[in-house]
Amino acid sequence: MTDKNFKSYRGKILISNSSIITDDFNKSLVLMIEHDEEGAFGLVINKQSHLTIFDAIAGVSKEATQNMQMFWGGPVDQSFITILHQTPNLKNESSIEILSGVFLSRSYELLMELISSQESNFCVFHGYSSWGAGQLESEFQRKSWVPHDAKVEFIFEKQSEEAWREALKSKGGIYKYFAEHTKDPLLN
Repeated sequence: MTDKNFKSYRGKILISNSSIITDDFNKSLVLMIEHDEEGAFGLVINKQSHLTIFDAIAGVSKEATQNMQMFWGGPVDQSFITILHQTPNLKNESSIEILSGVFLSRSYELLMELISSQESNFCVFHGYSSWGAGQLESEFQRKSWVPHDAKVEFIFEKQSEEAWREALKSKGGIYKYFAEHTKDPLLN
């Protein structure tokens, strides 16, 4: 049975409320890949991993990837590798468009093409974030997350806490005020 009041956040970002979330999700942005009444799947897009692509993926060239940092997509299944990219001419049948011009893939062959391409804009993630049926909605009720429109720059241009703070500013209103005037905007 479908709930008429259900609202999907697929293709949105979730901004963590740092006054409530003090674990690994503190000051995180999660890009929602899927969200329906059965549950949700997303990637933390602003947490760099301690791993490099060479550390985590067999068969990649150390020289070609030595300066390529991976991102921590979330606490579930650290062997799960995901790619977000902006290279439509390299898009293959395994790519899914998440936002306009932003594609998700798990293809090893595509990753090899992206690594060798000089014009590719991509991020590689290990792990993911997942919620069971009703779990994310419960976290919304507890004010753990602030939903917002996803922007490409949050994924590919901003890193770490800066992306989290910029997302708050772009949300506007009270979020912008606190992002600009307090050390930890959501503590107020």
